[in-house]
Amino acid sequence: MASSITFILKNQPDADRILDAFEEQTGLASEKPDDQTRVYPLQGDDHRVEVVQTLTDIDEHWSEHLAPEIPA
Repeated sequence: MASSITFILKNQPDADRILDAFEEQTGLASEKPDDQTRVYPLQGDDHRVEVVQTLTDIDEHWSEHLAPEIPA
């Protein structure tokens, strides 16, 4: 199981809007190592968050604005 989810912001204003709503709906808090990245540490019940479904509910075109970074 992943210990975090990282998103690269492709379209800053829309990506920020989507991830701000994601944080509000899920209660997850992000770390922002730079202006183009948000990292969400996952612990315990955080793994129950339906990430893709939540993002799709917020904006069905979310993948045009941000990209999940896949761990190696």
